[in-house]
Amino acid sequence: MLGLNTVWFVTGCSSGVGKSLASAIYAAGHNIVATARNVDTLSYLPDEANVLKLKLDVTSRETILDALSATVARFNQLDVVVNNAGYALMGDTEAVPESDARLQMETLFWGPVLITQNAVRIFREVNPAGKGGTIVQLSSIGGYLTFPGGSFYHAGKFALGGFTQSFAKEVDPSWGIKFLVVAPGGIQTNFGSNVHLEHRHPAYDTLTSPFNQLFQYMMSPAVQETFSQPGICAEVLFDAIVGQDKRPLPTRLLMGAETIPLVEAENMRAAEEVKAWKEETIKCSAEVVLKDVPSF
Repeated sequence: MLGLNTVWFVTGCSSGVGKSLASAIYAAGHNIVATARNVDTLSYLPDEANVLKLKLDVTSRETILDALSATVARFNQLDVVVNNAGYALMGDTEAVPESDARLQMETLFWGPVLITQNAVRIFREVNPAGKGGTIVQLSSIGGYLTFPGGSFYHAGKFALGGFTQSFAKEVDPSWGIKFLVVAPGGIQTNFGSNVHLEHRHPAYDTLTSPFNQLFQYMMSPAVQETFSQPGICAEVLFDAIVGQDKRPLPTRLLMGAETIPLVEAENMRAAEEVKAWKEETIKCSAEVVLKDVPSF
């Protein structure tokens, strides 16, 4: 179990889950490095020895490296990194400007990648040998299945999940480094202000378009009332991390009751498709099929 000297590094702490998690970490007496693009948004945390507030823009390599260096300089270690910062770019795929699509990928993928790479190095080379640390990627149910109107958002979340699961299989178990991908459904976090909606393409902007129907549904106050509460999500995540010695972390932690039937339906659809096309799949194989395929 993680003790009171645990050092947490959390991005996107100005609101939502990031703010709730930073508050929970502080309330538990742990050390919290809270980051945001605007440090003034972190005023809810007091100025105390176990609190470090830093400017960090996940699209800026300089601020990422500076923040991690400042963390080690202050606490001489790093134990948990939570890549939480992000936003959703929504719109018709044909209408999204390339610059906006690339910025979405920088925010959801390349920023967390750089933080993760450098955090793992700190876990291995700065922390005591074998102590390791934990990487948490705040992904989304949108990193497991897709909805209309979010192609670049899904691309970023799918990429981050694949990167994380592959990286987790590379690290030496003796290093003590763990990885967790968190996949929430809807969360009550000022949804509208966290969504960047692009100009519409006239061919898709119709009353019956799948994206219009989805967006109308998601923006309904009645629907948003059913979303998970950020404070409870933060509590579940905090408890999972500090209790991982007793209950090992899953590969992916779903959050929100609606995510379970969505994942089950997606898995069933994929299984049925594999079965329906099994003959064609096998037909593509060489005559000799390897039986002793290694498992990772």
